[in-house]
Formats: sequence, structure tokens, C-alpha cells
Amino acid sequence: MLNKVEGMNKVFFDERIIVLNQEVSNREEGLEILSLLLQEKGLVTADFYENILKRESVYPTGLSINGYGVAIPHTDSEFVNKSQLGFLKLNKPVIFNEMGTLDNEVEVNMIFMLALKEAHEQLSMLQQLITMFQNEQVMESLLNVVEEEEFLLIMKQQILI
Repeated sequence: MLNKVEGMNKVFFDERIIVLNQEVSNREEGLEILSLLLQEKGLVTADFYENILKRESVYPTGLSINGYGVAIPHTDSEFVNKSQLGFLKLNKPVIFNEMGTLDNEVEVNMIFMLALKEAHEQLSMLQQLITMFQNEQVMESLLNVVEEEEFLLIMKQQILI
């Protein structure tokens, strides 16, 4: 379960911040769920959630790739104690603003929250995620995943863990 990010071995899902088949009323609720789980495990600071929201309001992270809506919220490394990713799969999509604009909206079913301690990890992880998002078979599998172990297997196959 190792991931190579710029020559470093990392385990980005070892704390299992994975929530499947969740119902939320808006993106803030979804972001709060993942933020609190990260905080409960001591992976992020108490200010992490507030700063995720601030960054999302200025630099949105919603993406629509091949008809799949995903978001990759993140914030500055100063709010992270240990690098980790969180995953939230929603039963019904919520609205995120599209990356690169504050005008376009994206219906998001999957949220990959990045809590990365090292600045160089962020660019590499974003590149790996975007590559994965472009694979329709992987995205369909993620959309239909029902168990944590199944999700972790998909991540392992994508060399994200």
C-alpha cells in the first residue's frame, strides 16, 4: 500500500478516511464530514475546515470529466499535521463551482479531499488524480463502490496507495 510521490513512499489512505453512500444537503456539509474525520485522527488542525471553505470560495475545485463530477478540495499545508487523503462518495450530487471559474457549476458525486503536509506532494497528487479521473472505467467503478476494501483496491490499482 505504498505510493511514490516524487520519490517518496507515502500511504495516503492508511487512516481510512473513506465515507461511502452518504447523503448531504450541500458541499459544505460534505467538506465538513471529511474535515472532521481528518481532525479526529489528528491529521489536520482545528482550522483546516474553515480554510478548506475559504480556499474553495476563491479557488473552486469542481471538475466534470467524461460526465463524472468530482471535487478535489485542499488548503495550505500549514493546516496539515500528516499527509492523508479523504474520500466521500455521495448518493446524490451536490453543487461545486468549476475549477478555474466562479461562474460555472458542477454536480459532484465524489470528493477527494487532500490534506498534504509537503508542498511538492500537492502538484504530484493532483496530476495523479486528474489522470485517474480521465479513465472512464475507473470512474464508473468508483461511482459504484460499496465497500471500503473495494475502494482501496481501486486506489492501489491506480498507484494512489
